[in-house]
Formats: sequence, C-alpha cells, structure tokens
Amino acid sequence: MATLTDVDIKKLLTESSSVTMRPSYEGGNINTAIGFKCDNYLLEAAVLDHFRAVGLGATELYLVHGVNFDVVGVDTRLHTVLTLDDDVTVEVTPKTKDTDREMVFAVAAIVERDGAPKKAVTSKFRVLLRRDTAIPDPAPLPAELERFVVDRLATAEPAELASAPVDDLHGAFHRGEDASTDPVLAEIIGDDNAIGWKWRIPYYYCHFTERMQMSGYLRQMEEAKHLFVASRGISIKRLLDERGWIPVVTQNKLRFTDEAVMEEDLYSVYTVESVFKDMLYTSRMDFYVVRDGKLVKTATGEITHGYCHKETPDSEWQMAVFDDEVLRALRGE
Repeated sequence: MATLTDVDIKKLLTESSSVTMRPSYEGGNINTAIGFKCDNYLLEAAVLDHFRAVGLGATELYLVHGVNFDVVGVDTRLHTVLTLDDDVTVEVTPKTKDTDREMVFAVAAIVERDGAPKKAVTSKFRVLLRRDTAIPDPAPLPAELERFVVDRLATAEPAELASAPVDDLHGAFHRGEDASTDPVLAEIIGDDNAIGWKWRIPYYYCHFTERMQMSGYLRQMEEAKHLFVASRGISIKRLLDERGWIPVVTQNKLRFTDEAVMEEDLYSVYTVESVFKDMLYTSRMDFYVVRDGKLVKTATGEITHGYCHKETPDSEWQMAVFDDEVLRALRGE
C-alpha cells in the first residue's frame, strides 16, 4: 500500500495536472467527428489520471481504502469538434472550496488548430468517494479526504405515484419505447413535449458490481436524441442522407440525485424545453426508478442540440438553420 504524503494530497486537491490522449474510436460515429459522450469519457479519464498520479487510482481506492470513485456531476461545454486522431491535452484543475462536500475539478480539453492551441471542451466534474462494504478492514484515507467519503451518493425524496408499474419488458433486458403502453411513463410525461421509455439496467452500464455509473447515463442521454427525432419523423439517418446534417451538442449537464441499481427498471424521459434562434434546442433528461410504490428521481440533466454540415469534405463545419419541418417536429406540432 502506498503512503500518501502531504505533497501528494496538495497535488490532488490544489495543483493542476495534464495528460495527452486521443479520443476513443467508439466516438467516431459520423465521419471522424467525436460526439459529446466520448468527449466526456476523455475528460473522465483525465480526472482518473489526476488521482492515479498521486497513488489513488480507482483500484487502489477500492481494494485498499474500500471506496468507489464516482463522478456524480458533469457540466460540459463543447467549443469545437474533436476528431479521431487529435492529440488532446486535457488539463485538470482542482476547484474544491473548503466548504464543499464534493471534490470539484475544472477540466479542459485543448487541441491544436491552425498552429495554435484551442480549447475544444471545458467542463466541471464533481467526484465523491463512496464506501463499499465488500472490502473488509479498509485502510483509512488521509484526513483531508474524509469529507468526500459518503455512504450513499445522493438520496432523493420519493414522490407519490398514482400508477402501478407493469412488467411489459417481455424479457430480462428489453425495453419499450411507447409511453402509451406504460402507465408510469404516461404519468411522468403528462402533456409535456417528451418521449420516454423503460429499460432494465444491465451490468455493463454499472460499476463496482452494483450501481449505474455516469457513463451509463451519458449513453442514455445520447440514445434519447436518437429516439426522439426518429419518433418525430426526422431521424438521424434521414437528415444525414437528405441534407448532410449531423447532430451536434454544444452543452450537456448531468447530476446524480439518487442511486440506480443494476437490474432496476429505469424510466428515461427526454423533454424538449426550448428552441432558440432556429439553430439550437435544449432538452431536459430525467431518470427515475419505482421503489415501494413511489417514484424516485435518480439523475437529471440538460442537453443542447443543433445540427452541423459541411459544404465540402475539407471545409469548416457550419451550423444549420432549422426549417419549418424540423421546427414543427421539435415543437411537437
């Protein structure tokens, strides 16, 4: 077991670090542009590296100190598109105040454009260390870190629910997309400009043998866009084929409000809240489980979408202006 010195703790909590990485090949879904989900993955990897550099990697935290490293909040802005073969320098700067109960990090992904460094993505990450009872007799963490150790990541106040859940998944991990067949989804959505679906959380969206992790929610947020536009007749593939438009995210936020556990039924709801300047629209994402007949919100967030296109393969990206068909679809008209 490594012994952390005062210098290590100072580095972790007060000093910046940087690492150079390339985006995951998984994120190159449309030509070579990287989507928001894998941008966030890149930033998360840099924050993990910030801990690893002082001897507190996720494995050390878990096996030795009996705590799970959990990203519980992200607030990310995308300023320029990252591509598959970019060398990205990710800077992690601690921003935790003396009164904070979460560790806070400003994270910036910097890439070279036109011979000069440019901030491509910036974010604020929030991290907690959750106790894990599976580890017997864990070694204590330094006292400076104890205020960030919790027994539970968050606890939401359950809400009354008039509807009773139904088992309409027809198998262990299938999901339905039509709220008209699920009374709980119908109650959550009401008259909102929204879609929702119920889905059983699989192990590969979780970590530490139990809970859905931040990347799992980001994957659901990405899927919501895909399902929403398809349900309104303007699917991703249609706009790609007909107009060369690719979906682009300018900002996304997500924070935990409770914990979601492997094989619970998760209700994911995507609600369009505003359309502005005929170029961007903002949607809210809310996630729920039903426990003891009551509705529990496990996470909530926002995402701002638009579309980009290129006049030629080697030209600069340009924002597309929504036409009447797209505006009507987004507004549910």
